[in-house]
Amino acid sequence: MPKQKYSREQIIEDWLNYYPIRQVEYDTNDKKLIVLIVPHSQNWFSRKFLPKPKKPAKRIQLDEIGTFIWTLLDGNHSLQLICEKLEKEFNERVSPCRERTILFAQQLYKQKFIKIYLKKEDVPKN
Repeated sequence: MPKQKYSREQIIEDWLNYYPIRQVEYDTNDKKLIVLIVPHSQNWFSRKFLPKPKKPAKRIQLDEIGTFIWTLLDGNHSLQLICEKLEKEFNERVSPCRERTILFAQQLYKQKFIKIYLKKEDVPKN
């Protein structure tokens, strides 16, 4: 039996119900934008064959929209709610909002910068 292919719209609808939560440390710069602090890989290959990095972690600076989204990735907001707040704050700058927000969340998820939960009740309490 072949694997079922999902349409783009189905994937977006599924992701809108997820509750993301941050998994990496972050800081703010002088412009009040978020800077993600991502430790370098510690796998055996990088320790054995690659030179030791000069800095202990990579720093990834988010833009104004990314910063706004990052502050809401606390497990209390679904991606649907984040999209609604994003549209109120930035209007046409984030159009199409749902697609852009889901793509951003998927990229963060693939890099293991966030975890996602299907239900708000499943999100661990800090």
